[in-house]
Amino acid sequence: MLNSLHPATRLVGWIALIVFVQLARGPLLWGFGLVVVTLGLSFARQRSLRLVRRARFLLIVLVVLFAFFTPGEALVSALGQAGPTREGLMLAASHGVRLLSVLILVALLLETTDERTLVSGLMTLAAPLGRFGFPVERLALRVLLVMAYVERPPEGGWKALLDGQADLSSGPSMCIRRQPLTITDRLVMLALLALLVWGGAR
Repeated sequence: MLNSLHPATRLVGWIALIVFVQLARGPLLWGFGLVVVTLGLSFARQRSLRLVRRARFLLIVLVVLFAFFTPGEALVSALGQAGPTREGLMLAASHGVRLLSVLILVALLLETTDERTLVSGLMTLAAPLGRFGFPVERLALRVLLVMAYVERPPEGGWKALLDGQADLSSGPSMCIRRQPLTITDRLVMLALLALLVWGGAR
């Protein structure tokens, strides 16, 4: 089902999920986070764990800032204002679930859609900007290069790229296949956008 959708539709769906996790509250947020984590560990385990590991310090800082610097009832009375608060821990947990969900949604997107397909979808979404002189093809090329070298960095890493010593001859092919949007894709996009507007208005 997912593979039958246009790459642009997949991107819009992914953006809708990102927005949804920011708007969700309470049990809805916890339930959605549980589903996302389960899907990530089931279908994109290695990529999900790698992204979470890279963001571990951000997660730690987030928890510390909210837990210790949010006014409220002290969790450990002996520590007083120097310790974490119940309200802070709840905020830390909520924002931690949101960040974790976003990271795993990114992993799922990259696991199910290759770079060229993603760039093709991005070009379709950015096509209206081309009428105003925006260099859509150049943007797509740069995004493809960044994604390719993030996934498969050259020998010597980013330092070699900055020093101009990296061997780019084995880089990715620049062939991007563009495909038109179908009626189904347009209807799905409209439905997703309507849901986002409705959710944001509530």
